[in-house]
Amino acid sequence: MTAASERPVLAIDIGGTKIAAAEVLGRQVLDRRQTATPRTGRGDDLVAAIASLAPKHAVGAVAVATTGIVRDGALTALNPQTLPIENGYPLAQALEKALGVPPLVVNDAQAAAWAEFSVGAGHGFKNFAFFTVSTGIGCGLVVDGRLLTGATGLAGHVGHTMSDPGGVACGCGRRGCLETIASGTALARRGSERLGRPFGAPDLFEAAAQGDRIAAEVIASAVDALVDAFADLTASVDVDCFAVGGGVGLANGFLEALQARSLQLPRIFQRPIVAAQAGADAGLLGAALLCGENLHHK
Repeated sequence: MTAASERPVLAIDIGGTKIAAAEVLGRQVLDRRQTATPRTGRGDDLVAAIASLAPKHAVGAVAVATTGIVRDGALTALNPQTLPIENGYPLAQALEKALGVPPLVVNDAQAAAWAEFSVGAGHGFKNFAFFTVSTGIGCGLVVDGRLLTGATGLAGHVGHTMSDPGGVACGCGRRGCLETIASGTALARRGSERLGRPFGAPDLFEAAAQGDRIAAEVIASAVDALVDAFADLTASVDVDCFAVGGGVGLANGFLEALQARSLQLPRIFQRPIVAAQAGADAGLLGAALLCGENLHHK
């Protein structure tokens, strides 16, 4: 075992609203801290915010999970509304300069999927999909025991597959994406439109629980869209199990609604749908685990 592998991995998780950092030793997430994500659209400001979270002492390696598309260490926002940044910003290069260690950089949903596959709800399956249903919709895919990233980093961005042809414009540039129907942002928008007053996603769930028919219909349409996406993905790569996380995904009754709706599919498309288990820091853990595997195979 090398000295580097005995030191913790500095793991960083870049989201649209916050950046989290922690030192990960094995499967332990230690000394977690966070700061607000700069919304300036400048990658250099993002790197400065990350550097402010770095510990003073040496770390064995650096692993970064980030929203957006990662290609050869460069970051592009598929949906600039989530994280404004220059297209193809050389994140790995800039972080190596700032931190003195070449980082592993991977999409955050892909990293979380690897954590779930390694130590969470996907453990024991060969073909596995993790969905986070939150402000947006993220997905990570493991096929034949390998994390899919794709040549351009696009693999797993199921939130930007077609759900409503001719629907509303999505931040990615298409119309009617799954994210425009089933994300927390979409639920808030659609609930507000249907109910005639401002509604956040949590308000919508509360109204549905109190018997509001329109709120329940908006949530049901999100459930339908997600289950159809699960079926499409199953037809594509024969997924063994789906794990669902995120603020909407784990909202009271939502997982059970997904499970019930999936039973209406033809049997060939039905797969287990379970709650994610790796927790809110799955992105940090998954990035660190991937980094550890890379070090091991060097």
